[in-house]
Amino acid sequence: MKNKNKALSFCHYVLVAMLLSTTMLVSAQVESKEKTLKLWYNEPAPDSDTGWINGSIPMGNGYMGINVFGGTKTERIQITENSLYERDDDRGLRRRGLNNFAEVYIDFDHNNTKSYHRELNLDEGVSFVAYEMDGVTYKREYITSYPDKVMAIRLSASKKGKLTFTLRPSIPYLGEGKSGAVSAKDDVITLSGLMNYFNIKFEGQFKVIPEGGSMQATTEGTIKVSEANSAVILIAVGTNYQIDSQVFLTEDPAKKLEGFAGPHEKVTNYIKEASTKSFETLLTNHQADYKNLYNRVNFNLGAIEPAIPTNTLVDAYPSKETSKYYEELSFQYGRYLLICSSRKGTLPPHLQGIWNLYERPPWSSQYLHDTNLQMAYAPVFSTNLSELFESYADYFNAFEARQRVYATQYITEFNPSQLDPNGNNGWSGPFWSNPYNVPGKSPVAGFGTGSWISLLFWDYYDFTRDKTLLADKVYPILYDQANFVSRFVTSVDGVLLAKPSSSPEQKLRNTVGTTFDQQMFYENHHNTMKSAAILGRSDKRLPTFEEQLPLLDPIQIGKSGQIQEFRQEEFFDDIGDPNHRHSSMLLGLYPGQLINDNTPAWLDATRVSLQKRDHKTNIGWARAERIAMWARVHNGEEAYSYYQELLSENYLHNLFNDHRGDPLFQADANYGATAGVAEMLMQSQDYVISPLTALPSAWSEGSYKGLLARGNFEVSAEWSNSQANKFEIKSKSGGTLAFRYPNVAKASVKTLEGKRVDFKSEGNNLISIQTTAGQTYVITNIPEYHIVAAPTNLKIDTNSVQNEITLSWSASKDAKSYKVYRAVGNAPDYELLAAEVKGTDFVYKDTSLKAKEQMTFKITAISSNGSESKSGVTEVWLNP
Repeated sequence: MKNKNKALSFCHYVLVAMLLSTTMLVSAQVESKEKTLKLWYNEPAPDSDTGWINGSIPMGNGYMGINVFGGTKTERIQITENSLYERDDDRGLRRRGLNNFAEVYIDFDHNNTKSYHRELNLDEGVSFVAYEMDGVTYKREYITSYPDKVMAIRLSASKKGKLTFTLRPSIPYLGEGKSGAVSAKDDVITLSGLMNYFNIKFEGQFKVIPEGGSMQATTEGTIKVSEANSAVILIAVGTNYQIDSQVFLTEDPAKKLEGFAGPHEKVTNYIKEASTKSFETLLTNHQADYKNLYNRVNFNLGAIEPAIPTNTLVDAYPSKETSKYYEELSFQYGRYLLICSSRKGTLPPHLQGIWNLYERPPWSSQYLHDTNLQMAYAPVFSTNLSELFESYADYFNAFEARQRVYATQYITEFNPSQLDPNGNNGWSGPFWSNPYNVPGKSPVAGFGTGSWISLLFWDYYDFTRDKTLLADKVYPILYDQANFVSRFVTSVDGVLLAKPSSSPEQKLRNTVGTTFDQQMFYENHHNTMKSAAILGRSDKRLPTFEEQLPLLDPIQIGKSGQIQEFRQEEFFDDIGDPNHRHSSMLLGLYPGQLINDNTPAWLDATRVSLQKRDHKTNIGWARAERIAMWARVHNGEEAYSYYQELLSENYLHNLFNDHRGDPLFQADANYGATAGVAEMLMQSQDYVISPLTALPSAWSEGSYKGLLARGNFEVSAEWSNSQANKFEIKSKSGGTLAFRYPNVAKASVKTLEGKRVDFKSEGNNLISIQTTAGQTYVITNIPEYHIVAAPTNLKIDTNSVQNEITLSWSASKDAKSYKVYRAVGNAPDYELLAAEVKGTDFVYKDTSLKAKEQMTFKITAISSNGSESKSGVTEVWLNP
């Protein structure tokens, strides 16, 4: 059976190369012997809901989401437009909300076909279908162009006069909430109608441009092409929706779009302008735009392109023969989906990205701001796609006006003494929103959602270092969020806490000072003041923010050694679900910057929380988030294990994320997994570029290029035998480059032109370079290093009478000596108690022992060359 499949696959490749050798797409593939990252299949996707989720090929350009099924008797193309909403007041999983824009069918009546091949080429941003019937080779090529705002399909046959088809678009789910009709005239089919609740006018146009043969429009709203040589179909869609604050400030649903122009003129112009260009020109425009984004980053584990279709590839994972290709493919697939779904001038990606089949989609295809929206943008900066964030920035600017109204309402309700009578109370973050509504607070998540949104905007600056962007867009958002927080927090036992407060989707709600809220508040206050310092601002409430910052109390260490999720929590599993999908108490680790290598005691506490959260969740986005979180604590094996679980248990045959096994598609894990892999490959949260800090043993050889670090540094790496061979760092904005890697101070550092570069070093593992904007710095000849094994099994014995604590541990095989550290209470850092400890025990004496409630002890191993183990063994001491 395996030999038969290989032979069949070989025929597919030969056929495809033959069919498409005349196109720009295939000529590039034929000339290059490098592997192609692609999804391909030897049969169409089933014409069903399951076929849509599990097999259809997703495409998009921000203006529309497309799912291509690839049928031979009938092709089905499903179209989503993100503003086509029904009413949004339902509850439950399947709710009214985003609607299916159109189902488009192309009837060929091709039966008894052979040599079928269907493909999405990620490298080229193009999909196609090819097959044979009765001695004729038929092919269809599909692009979704952002520059030209259309989908273009080229249909052709290998023999003249053999292309015959009927194009018949339809409007799904007509009824009480939706009306419309389809008509055809000359070479254009027009699909138009109304979504009643929000008075959304929608229109799609489908223009057919045949070469040879005849064409006829019918009264049934179809166009039939007979005996043509080839044809191009252009598709454009639109509504009367505008990303405008009017939509969110207007209460009456029927008046939210009042005064906005209908879609007919703009859709007509899209089609008119695109029809003046050949398919080759549209393809060139599309690929210039697409490749400018996609080609910035490459990730290569040395995989060989497998000769099996993608559905078999997914089912076979993890297989030694194909796993690395699948892992490379899935990383770039997340970037591909973001390019498809988040473009300037269009709505941002929702829970299902830009794709929806249903009348009642999962959770209405909303924007959830307690992780899902943020996860959609998790890879946008690190994987070098920063301008794609503009889609959300514009959406936020539209709904912010409503959030300012809520901010005044909440301060009046919860802390009226801090109310600004002139209404200058900043803005409050939402839990959920959609293109038409951003409702008031929900106990499902605390007020930290606003600061989490602000964190995205801070990253927008921090990765690009555009001071104009900081001054005009980012700082005002951060400052006004801090303004709200500064008025909202309440003094409790000497600190400033959120009241009420909830940790996202945990059962304990409307409590006080959850770690989620406090960490997010802290991050935003800190980033606001940092932004003000960069810009030289002296705004009125900055002194208040500075005074409040140390009182926001973002970290509490529990008796299990964990980062507490709730202030009343003692041991890890005291409150809520210990295996909950959310890990909201760790957002200061990721995506935040609060917990990093400069706070090692907090970093160790996050390890405890991650270990105790365990692998029991089957939620796709939760697994994706934990890839990144484990990477941030420098544990590549655990990060990789979550990536493996995601790819083997959550990814469907078209790589859509199966949210929890229903199947139930959510795009957030696709985006989040890409971000998690980026964190495994390179980090910069403490403004030190740290490449390969969470590299798993399975990825012992590989390379990447183009990942983006804070400070606007573009980083590339090559490695073998789990050791770095070369790094290249392009300084795009100048400034100080801090770089951490074992033995990097002993390496060669030169410019791309070969000129020696001076640097300062701090030990063997950290260097800093004063860079010039536009210059690339190359690090080679890095001496090999050895990872020192940490000790294990730390035990604590207390003698209160003698004020002594005896520590004992199991030896490290690499240790010449040990260091002993302690952190008292919630301290972020350790104190060194002893160095050069030769044995495996240590007696700690403390005359004030009885006054201490809790301490964390840590033991690390020191090798004969002075290297310290990356991690250590920790244990919590509780006052008996």
